[in-house]
Amino acid sequence: MSYYEQIMPPVRDQRLKIGDSFAGNAREMIECAKSGCMLRHNRLFWQTGACQMSLSLMMASTVERSVIVMHGPIGCGAQLHALSVQGNKGKSKRGKAPVPPVWLSTNLQESDVIGGGEIKLHRTIEYADREFRPEIIFVVSTCAPNIIGDDVEEIVRKAQESSAAHVVSLHCPGFKSRVVASAYDAFYHGLLRHLPLTPEPWRDFIPNTAGGQRDIGQVEYELVRSRTINLWNATSIGPGDEEELIRLLGALGLKVRVFAEYSSADELRQVSQAALNVSMCNVHDDYMLSFLEEKFDIPYIIVGMPIGFSDTRQWLKSIAARFGQEEDAERLADHEEERARKAIGPFLPKIQGKRVLLCGGVVRVGTEAIFLKELGMDVLTLRAFHYESGAEAIYERVSENFPNTRIAVSNQSFEFCNQIKRLKPDLVISHNGTQGVLAKLGVPSVQLFDVDRSFFAYNGLFSLLQRIVFAFKNTSYQKRLSAHVKFPYRESWYDRDAFHYIKD
Repeated sequence: MSYYEQIMPPVRDQRLKIGDSFAGNAREMIECAKSGCMLRHNRLFWQTGACQMSLSLMMASTVERSVIVMHGPIGCGAQLHALSVQGNKGKSKRGKAPVPPVWLSTNLQESDVIGGGEIKLHRTIEYADREFRPEIIFVVSTCAPNIIGDDVEEIVRKAQESSAAHVVSLHCPGFKSRVVASAYDAFYHGLLRHLPLTPEPWRDFIPNTAGGQRDIGQVEYELVRSRTINLWNATSIGPGDEEELIRLLGALGLKVRVFAEYSSADELRQVSQAALNVSMCNVHDDYMLSFLEEKFDIPYIIVGMPIGFSDTRQWLKSIAARFGQEEDAERLADHEEERARKAIGPFLPKIQGKRVLLCGGVVRVGTEAIFLKELGMDVLTLRAFHYESGAEAIYERVSENFPNTRIAVSNQSFEFCNQIKRLKPDLVISHNGTQGVLAKLGVPSVQLFDVDRSFFAYNGLFSLLQRIVFAFKNTSYQKRLSAHVKFPYRESWYDRDAFHYIKD
């Protein structure tokens, strides 16, 4: 049975060669992943972790005219209050109405865990449909109903019979996976199983009634489709990044549509009407893009992130090659690089030789490290939250550029603090949510991604360097704060190797 025919998608621990606990160089990491030993690595001590439901909610909460039904204890939906702020900002910047997400909870109690929560779920879906009249109802199945065995998919099927909305189940039992990125697959699995992904006649187009002959409108439509690209975003990719890539691809005469976040049901029906699917993140989209190739015969490209000169050029060329425009892409990259190098020239003397530590998503940190080395920064170490086989090509290049540099796969705060104390970097470029800890450690930092600013391609390159230089200008806040903050770790911990607790 295909993954896409199953009620629940497989977690990435089953589908890919993956791991979340490793320390060594890049070559050792690649070989460990290939041999299967990566997933056998574990820790004798864990301090923190993440729930895959949070990422699924992060994506679902951006979908227009939708309602979220949380099937579980009410606390599982608490994070939607914070996500609504982020989602509204993203909607506003994309020219959409900043309407907060509507969410309901089945509020499972102890008695429901014993007797089951299926009746409450069905009633909540009916209420959501009747009260709010949404286009999509996302039913988020949390840990509790998955433990007690509620047949969520059957309830969704029954509710769909009487609902005007599309009822989409998102199965998010966080305890099944050690890798939070399984959340992306859960979200896409719900879309591909429960939403129509093809245009509807008389709603999206006027069907051809001329006895099978193609009229001028149909010929024109097919021509446009042959030059259309679906660009797949992630919440960590802001509107500035989308605009920059649309600008570059538009210069090649290509039409670009962005999916799936911040989309509506009407827009998602157009997913099948493209010549090519392009991912902006190796970790994010392979599950959905593989489905679209299998179902609609649409080829796809996943070639890393367009960060820095060489990776942006390669990203553009790989897309242009599908349309016979490699030479056009080369000329475009030459032109853009010439402009960008002039713009960043004044920044380079201020960053060269500075010691930097990178921490965050596996694809971003690898690509960013290669780029920063090209600009003359000293990359001390890379710390990826997890590793998976889709990042292998990038880490082959990391291995060539940093053969002896220590690479870690870790999302643990105590290991992060140990690294900062021992390595004493001049700057940390890290995932959002870590800047407070870094300030308390007395280290200036720049966020690895920020939806309010650009990171991709040429505008993103300039924006990032501008922020790095600004971070070096005044570090008094970090120094003063660190003098008054005490962390909960013993001094003996800082004398140990940061990855002392990683074991087979």
